[in-house]
Amino acid sequence: MFTALLAQADAAGDLDWVVAVDSTVVRAHQHAAGAVKAAQAPNRHLL
Repeated sequence: MFTALLAQADAAGDLDWVVAVDSTVVRAHQHAAGAVKAAQAPNRHLL
């Protein structure tokens, strides 16, 4: 139904087909991205 309405509006020239491209880059922390963590020294403060 929505597709038919869009087709009618487009045929009547009521629509302006504007394409907006967003170039936002999302970066994750290296550990969140699955990177290998360095070995840590044993914790000597354990009880």
